[in-house]
Amino acid sequence: MNSRKLITATEIILCTALFIFTGYGMYLGSQGQEAFDTLVQEDGLVENLTALFLFAASGVSLYRLFEYRKMKKPLWIFTAAFMAFLFFFAAGEEISWGQRIFDIQSGEFFLENNKQAETNLHNLVVGGKNLNKLIFSQLMFIVMITYFVFSRPIVWKVPSLKNLVNKFRIPLPKTQHIIVMLVVTLMILSIGKVKESELHELSFAFVFFLIFLNPAKLDKE
Repeated sequence: MNSRKLITATEIILCTALFIFTGYGMYLGSQGQEAFDTLVQEDGLVENLTALFLFAASGVSLYRLFEYRKMKKPLWIFTAAFMAFLFFFAAGEEISWGQRIFDIQSGEFFLENNKQAETNLHNLVVGGKNLNKLIFSQLMFIVMITYFVFSRPIVWKVPSLKNLVNKFRIPLPKTQHIIVMLVVTLMILSIGKVKESELHELSFAFVFFLIFLNPAKLDKE
């Protein structure tokens, strides 16, 4: 099996798994908040899967970085390095940098300023504002919707932007990625339970891994 067919088969299998898993979340949600909480609990399956796919996306970017080094493409290298760092950071935040895994106690600053007394930034409370809700939930949700819904049409219609995206080798979603993201988002929104955002985070991490693995080609998809 060639690499293209392998990637396609991987996408089909993983997307099917995501739909089944989200459907299971919908079922638990229909059984009440307590049942749903068993899925999205701290250090639970959803959180660990989210971290896994964030690390995987970072790993794919790191692999691209070494490919681009051989091709001597400095701007491509910059983008790959930035994506590798960004998703590694997000994965580390998701598991509080291994704090609970290695039984590490939080420092005084995090004990006083972190909503969950954990060693991470996204649960900090600054000036009475929860950064997780303000930046990592609301703002990121807007950014993600813009990326999935509007990035491709805008890039196609604006030649200068298209050239910039090509110049920096910025990964954009293919049509199947957009469809999967939209369908899963609607499925999660139908749950209507506290902490359903944990499933949103998982779906974002999951689909970004697929995008990095198989990004859209602007000249010919």
